[in-house]
Amino acid sequence: MSIMSSVIENKLTNTQAPAIAVTLKSYLTRGASINALVWAILGGKQFMAAAPTTILDYINATNKGIPKQAVHNLAEVINVPMKDMAMLLNVSYKTLGRKKKTDILDNLSSSLSIEIANTVAKGLAVFEDMDKFSRWLQKENRALQGKKPFELLNTPTGIKMVNTLLGRIEEGVYT
Repeated sequence: MSIMSSVIENKLTNTQAPAIAVTLKSYLTRGASINALVWAILGGKQFMAAAPTTILDYINATNKGIPKQAVHNLAEVINVPMKDMAMLLNVSYKTLGRKKKTDILDNLSSSLSIEIANTVAKGLAVFEDMDKFSRWLQKENRALQGKKPFELLNTPTGIKMVNTLLGRIEEGVYT
């Protein structure tokens, strides 16, 4: 078992999402693709009936919208309260809180959720440790002009900047 999978399992097994922990653990030990990790982070079969093979599968899911449960799963994985998830999705906390877990989010919130999950999957692959990745998300970064990467995850441009930075870290470029 890799360090990353054991950390994720420990973080998630004491929450309401033990199935996510098992799925992530399984995918991480098999060296799964980023696409498969995103699918697992968002809830696996509860999110989409079959694992996606291309990004187009996510676009089809986004056109229909994703359930609030997928956002809840994402929040559990990155260990942030739903209040912070509402901020990232540019939705009021009260509006998000009123939704049932089975309610479908609008296209923009759905798309942002998938993009954030993609960034989280990439971060897990780069850092190989959820705690390290979480600390990095919350730490001011000179490459981002002193902003915390987490603060930038509420816009497509910010997500792209964080992904670029993760790519630089993965390639060993000092940031």
